[in-house]
Amino acid sequence: MEMVNRSRFAGLWQPISLAFAVGLGPLAMPAIGQVTTVQELVVPRRTEPILLAHRGLTRHAPENTLPAFAAAIALEMAIELDVYQTRDGHLIVIHDPTVDRTTNGSGRVSDLTLAEIRKLDAGQWFHTRFAGLQVPTLDEVLQLIGQRQRRPVWIALNMKLLSPGIEEKIVRLVEKHKLLSQVFAFGQPPESSRRFKRANPKLKTTVVKINESSHFARALEDPLADCLWVGFIPSRHEIDQAHHLGKHVWLSLQIGQKRPDLWDRARASRIDGICTDWPLECRLHWRVTN
Repeated sequence: MEMVNRSRFAGLWQPISLAFAVGLGPLAMPAIGQVTTVQELVVPRRTEPILLAHRGLTRHAPENTLPAFAAAIALEMAIELDVYQTRDGHLIVIHDPTVDRTTNGSGRVSDLTLAEIRKLDAGQWFHTRFAGLQVPTLDEVLQLIGQRQRRPVWIALNMKLLSPGIEEKIVRLVEKHKLLSQVFAFGQPPESSRRFKRANPKLKTTVVKINESSHFARALEDPLADCLWVGFIPSRHEIDQAHHLGKHVWLSLQIGQKRPDLWDRARASRIDGICTDWPLECRLHWRVTN
């Protein structure tokens, strides 16, 4: 398999050394193509939840960019990312409906072409070392994950705006990079999940975010809920029910929420994963308290 082109992914390697500096020690770069089965992510079940890096390792690199994702992959974390479709039908990875906050440009993503967005600087706002960084395409992000993962990492994909044909385009890219077993789409309404399933029934979907036990119980019976995206910590019994049905449960913490008490409660519940802005701090907290 071809090695990653460093000039194409300019600035990709700096955040890796930043991640090493937080005290986890040096890590070998992932071997290209060294991929095992996705079942190894959850069986045998880990003693700690999988850490899902919200928009990548965003406290060490610009959010939703290749460096942020590369750092998370190097530390064997799962990845959450956001997808929009440009005016000319390309899929890019960015959180906001406009480019204003995370680039030096302005305007709505859906009103801009890919070429226009690629001219923008998506790194300077974060730190000068990332100057010149581009908004990545979904194709580039999936390529990076496929080439850099040492073992399969979960990918939580959130469409920020439903646009014509976007579900099928996402599925075709996921299939192209052979990541179908690792991706689940969350946050979309049922009709969008059904379009995902028509494109490929193997792509995992969720129902809307679950914030209480009564909704959790209903979701257990929903055929569109391959994974459960929750805003509260279910009981151990509820988690066991989900696991018995072959469903995975992911806790989504509020943006910026740094709560070791919630991390510990979630771990005790045997939840599958936690989506957080603080994955390194969470991992270090568990290592210190074990």
